[in-house]
Amino acid sequence: MKINPIRGTHDLFGEEIIKFNKILFEVKSIANKFGFSELITPIFESSELFKKPLGEQSDVVLKEMYTFKDRNEEEITLRPEYTTPMIRAAISNGLLNNLPAKFFGTGQMFRRERPQKGRYRQFNQINFENFGSEDFFADIEIISLANNLLKKIIPDNNITLHINSLGTRENLKSYKIILSKYFKDNKSLLSKESLDKINTNPLRILDSKNIEEKEIIDKSPKLIELLSKSDLSFYEEVKKCLTELGIKICEDQTLVRGLDYYCHTVFEFKSDLIGSQDTLIGGGRYNGLIKTLGGKDIAGVGWAGGIERIMLLMKNIPKENKDIHLAILDSNLKMHAIKLYDYLIKNNYSVYWNYKYNLKKSLSSANEMKANFIIIVGENEKINNNYTIKNLSNGKQTIVDINNIFDHLK
Repeated sequence: MKINPIRGTHDLFGEEIIKFNKILFEVKSIANKFGFSELITPIFESSELFKKPLGEQSDVVLKEMYTFKDRNEEEITLRPEYTTPMIRAAISNGLLNNLPAKFFGTGQMFRRERPQKGRYRQFNQINFENFGSEDFFADIEIISLANNLLKKIIPDNNITLHINSLGTRENLKSYKIILSKYFKDNKSLLSKESLDKINTNPLRILDSKNIEEKEIIDKSPKLIELLSKSDLSFYEEVKKCLTELGIKICEDQTLVRGLDYYCHTVFEFKSDLIGSQDTLIGGGRYNGLIKTLGGKDIAGVGWAGGIERIMLLMKNIPKENKDIHLAILDSNLKMHAIKLYDYLIKNNYSVYWNYKYNLKKSLSSANEMKANFIIIVGENEKINNNYTIKNLSNGKQTIVDINNIFDHLK
């Protein structure tokens, strides 16, 4: 019986796993440069952790969460996003005593969405979170970090930073009332999906991918018109600093992000090369969220990035050369070969053998794997207690013993 992967999931191997590991390496490298510590949380949490912060009427909570009851009837959810679990972990483990507290994490998220290019039901995500600072420099730092990471991983791609300000939560409440009235007055121009959101979360209509709704959305009231002078000043400072850093910005007044906990700065790094799922990294401020989850009343700012989407834009990475390929010419020579094999491994060389007692096939395999050397173990080598080493870049072949082999491997 053939069992296929479940719809919306995928396996990583070959070129894909090389790209995946490249991203993880660069994430940890840049985290170290910016002073972020790694934080890994369980893949499932109490469902209450997600319901209120994400919004009871959000698509994530209503349609997309993988929720179930365990044996003691406790409701558990596979994490659909990483910010709230990281906050929960910081609170649970007393990690908010020295502020700012800066953390990053990578791992699997789960959402029951309609699978398409760049969107899976189990996907891998990067998160960077800065807890405890209301200074706009924290916004600049987190955006600059994201920009540097993308430049490092996909340097030749045209990626645009879209940015907006939501102001305070009070502004958002007022704006939702205004927006709801506007869309009710124009409901004949909306899709059924958008009509369902008028009373629950009209902000989500602004994020509609329906081309037929573009005009009515473009003409909708703008949140920026409700911002106070201090909110506008904060936003202007953020834009000014990003420009000073040479990061091109695209102001997008329809950008609201999909989760209820955002306020003030929101942003997305987008590419026009991967279809409708064009956001690579998205995030913003979430002042008040940490208090909502039982922690201190401190500010927060962060972002999440989809690893699979970033991988879509990566070029193939050349495979690392296998340093040494063994060619064992007869099965009774394995004991002589294994002494060398163990010696090389312990001295940090990469060694490969194809389990074939055939010199021609071993040479072919060594060339295919772009090995630097092939070491031949034949009857003569066993009798004389030595080895024949061939440099595959210049074809030079030498007989060596185990004590001076490193002189030739250089």
